[in-house]
Amino acid sequence: MHPMKTTLRRHPAARLTAIAAALLAAGAAHANGAVRASEGIGYYVGIDGLATFASGTYSGLANPNNGRLTLLHDYGSNHFHGIGSYSYTGPAASAMVRATNANNRLPELSRRVSPASSAIPLQAGSGAYAGRWVSTGVPSSEPTHAPSLLGMASMQSLPSLGAAGNVLYNSSAGRWKTSRADAQVGLQLVTASAGLTVGMGSDLDIFDQGNTYALGDSAMLTFLPTFHLAQGAAAGTYSATLRLVGLGGSTPAMDGGQFHIDFLAPVPEPQAALLMVLGLAGLALARMRRRQGTAADDTRSTA
Repeated sequence: MHPMKTTLRRHPAARLTAIAAALLAAGAAHANGAVRASEGIGYYVGIDGLATFASGTYSGLANPNNGRLTLLHDYGSNHFHGIGSYSYTGPAASAMVRATNANNRLPELSRRVSPASSAIPLQAGSGAYAGRWVSTGVPSSEPTHAPSLLGMASMQSLPSLGAAGNVLYNSSAGRWKTSRADAQVGLQLVTASAGLTVGMGSDLDIFDQGNTYALGDSAMLTFLPTFHLAQGAAAGTYSATLRLVGLGGSTPAMDGGQFHIDFLAPVPEPQAALLMVLGLAGLALARMRRRQGTAADDTRSTA
């Protein structure tokens, strides 16, 4: 038997102290980043298990997200932020449900304290994504580090990650622990800026056969997307609007609300810009020569 386990069993006070120390250490580590940041995962797919709101403006009303899929953002704390879940609007006496909420953009609006934190920067790709601007996790020193970890995983993966994973798994009084047998999940692309494409691995466009991509069983899915754009695209902000949707199963989950992800395409570097200008100039010159050649052929034919 492991000596640490023997000590804990014989001395309850020491056991409690050790557990507290472990939780504090896990909390400190988690405060510096998402639990699965090293894997590129910063989001979890959960099914809301809260039946009724117990506080706030709509206290006593049924939770419109109960049984719905929800995108949960782990930004390096001890709880989740639900992104784009269903919400009420208007006074409680005549509240209406809408399929999104005020916290429905990534990076989150409350954290956009400067231009540098207003969108997730795209970076130069390689391999299958060579010549493309791609979404990759930015360094932890950058303000968009947490939202840039675009990988998604099941809530049920958290307990195996130790104390920090359990803190998240049990947060909000276990609201997100709901598991439904064989509930199948899809990611639906509602709309996207022209040129912005979503790939995964060697599949450069997961939505080329339709607007919904199957992620798999809600209790065991892992999804590592790559949002990408041609490097010749204009600099600026590009956005995608998405939602988690239920695709059936033994006990299916209901669709989640819409959320948006904003990306920033960089201004081309001087050398790249020069090559682009030269390329365009070359195309223009080729067209002009073809026209001149056609005009000369017409003249010879007339003669």
